[in-house]
Amino acid sequence: MAGIMGNSLSRAVGDGLLSRNSSLRTAILVAVSLIVARLLYVVLKNAWEYQADTIYGRRHGCKLPPALTKRWPLGIDRIKELWESNADGRLLAFLCSIAKDYEPGNNLCQYLLVGPRAYHILHPTNLETLLSTNFKDYGFGCRPGVFGPLLGKGIFTQEGAAWKHSRELLRKQFVRAQYQDLRYFHEHVANLIDLMPTDGDVDLQPLFFNLTLDVASELLFGRSVYSLRADVDQAAENREFAESFNIAQEGLAKRFRLAPFHFLYSPATFRKACRNVHRFVERYIRELRLMEKVPESRDQEDSSASCMLLIMDLSVIRPLWNDYDVRLAASWER
Repeated sequence: MAGIMGNSLSRAVGDGLLSRNSSLRTAILVAVSLIVARLLYVVLKNAWEYQADTIYGRRHGCKLPPALTKRWPLGIDRIKELWESNADGRLLAFLCSIAKDYEPGNNLCQYLLVGPRAYHILHPTNLETLLSTNFKDYGFGCRPGVFGPLLGKGIFTQEGAAWKHSRELLRKQFVRAQYQDLRYFHEHVANLIDLMPTDGDVDLQPLFFNLTLDVASELLFGRSVYSLRADVDQAAENREFAESFNIAQEGLAKRFRLAPFHFLYSPATFRKACRNVHRFVERYIRELRLMEKVPESRDQEDSSASCMLLIMDLSVIRPLWNDYDVRLAASWER
């Protein structure tokens, strides 16, 4: 009897393992199929858009700009150089060095980077056309998908009428009186100076990043995360926010370099960092909304705080609230 029960148990365990293995294989197969399908879609879409652009250019008498030299197929060597230079802190120098490979006197260059064609533009007139004169003729491309995990649908990812509306609201706030108010900088600049050694070399980049984060968090949230005072009085949640914000920004930069293939970069650390930033900001959103309902609790003459609340609303609060079901959603446009 014991032998029969043992055999039955063994078969049951074996069947369970086979079932789990089969389910795992099916899940892997589905995931791989979806990735391949997405890659195929992106490649075909890029090919179609390139063909349409070529036809449009010929119709208007345009020629293709010279192609940037590359050694590996699809410009993979340039991608490798780009990532390595960023890791070594040489990104700006690398981008400037690309101009040395241009044909003499040329101010425009195209290159293929694992998918869409990218363009380096140096001539001021061309830049003015893109950023001002004919700005409405150009779009953000894949930027909304690249920045979406952190910024959602905000002013940094909007296009057309939505972007214009947000921009007009912001422009009214940037009057001279706003940027002449330096009260919020004093303490944080002092913290920055305290961290600088009296002799030797110092890497200013991370210090300036933390200075920006400390000032912005005080202006936006009413209290600073004090990343420049990490060894003194920085709360655990502030450290988590500062670290997560840095990780999330680095993740967006990597996704941006992958362009239409940005969906291939979404590691768990990046997703967790975005969630941490959202959670941190959401708490202050609630506090700011409560303050709006109680005018006497705020300094009515603090125009800088009003300006920063609007900026926060346009760039962070609205995008986040679009992704969460909250009871306060109905009060956005009041």
